[in-house]
Amino acid sequence: MKVIFTTVFLAFFSFVTPVYSVGSGIKALDYEACRLLVNEGEILSMSELMKLVNTLSEGKIIDTRLLQDEQSYIYEMEIAGTDGMVQMLYVDARSGMVTDPVKVESE
Repeated sequence: MKVIFTTVFLAFFSFVTPVYSVGSGIKALDYEACRLLVNEGEILSMSELMKLVNTLSEGKIIDTRLLQDEQSYIYEMEIAGTDGMVQMLYVDARSGMVTDPVKVESE
């Protein structure tokens, strides 16, 4: 079952293109980099991420992107709430702790 969730998670990244400028120091990682990080245990898997989102809200993940700066990995997620509203959620990919989006955008 974990393999299925990991595969689904990594499939999200197969269509990701970088959305941050080169000078910002933050980049979106591609499918292969995400797969390697999950397999090495460096970052949370999709199943772990889904469990985390379920504890934070009743919403569903509709899009996920893995961002990297010099020292950290951050999941940027779009969450569709039960009320239909879409919210952004930023989570440290190693610890699972929710992080401040201002920190992510300003780096």
